[in-house]
Amino acid sequence: MAARVVLSFDDEIVREVELARPVTVVGRHPDCDIVIEHAAVSGRHMLFRVVNRTVYVEDLASTNGTKVNGIATSHQVVHHLDMIEVGRHKIHFFDDTMMSGGVASLEDTIHTDFERTMMAAHVAPRPEAPRRVRDEELSRTAAIARDPTLRLPDAEGVSAPTPAGAASIALRVVAGEGRGKLVTLDRANTMIGMAGSDTALVVRRGNGFYLARFGGSRAPRLNHAALGPGAHPIGVHDEIEVGGSTFQVIQLAG
Repeated sequence: MAARVVLSFDDEIVREVELARPVTVVGRHPDCDIVIEHAAVSGRHMLFRVVNRTVYVEDLASTNGTKVNGIATSHQVVHHLDMIEVGRHKIHFFDDTMMSGGVASLEDTIHTDFERTMMAAHVAPRPEAPRRVRDEELSRTAAIARDPTLRLPDAEGVSAPTPAGAASIALRVVAGEGRGKLVTLDRANTMIGMAGSDTALVVRRGNGFYLARFGGSRAPRLNHAALGPGAHPIGVHDEIEVGGSTFQVIQLAG
């Protein structure tokens, strides 16, 4: 399908991106497909996944969560003119098959009943100065104050507790390539699997760790079950299969 998103901040259009790949990652990390350098955005915040003619939004256990039309979500199908909020940025989704004139007239198409913004149709994109971003910087995401009674649900719609002792866990490769290797989880985001093939992302948020599908044709498996959309909490003794390798979550001494 012909789909694209328009990124805006403070009612100004920043850039427009066509969703030409099966997976488009949004976040503050310079390796993301759509880079948003803002403290309210996590290193790898969320992704768009295109399956046939359907586009999904998946939150990657981000600090501030992802909203679609004002509703917090971990995984959701998006439709023409839906608005996704990532930190303080807004991403408007367009299905070009639903538009006769493309996205040439943003002021006519970007306004929905949910929000009527005052966007200029011809605002030049902000220049993006190249800058090296260290991993420790990406772990310091500024949290946006939110209603304490609200909790972001997991893919099954149930708010998941933070695994006990999660701050001192690691992954041990028990089968496949790199057998016996220890994978430390001391970064905000750790990719496992085979680059360019089947991969998954282990996301660290506070004392909790979450597993999310990242790329490839086969879904990772968590405790022998195919991993569903969204980010899923992991803890000691869990088993992860991805990219031909099997990982076991272990507790580190000390």
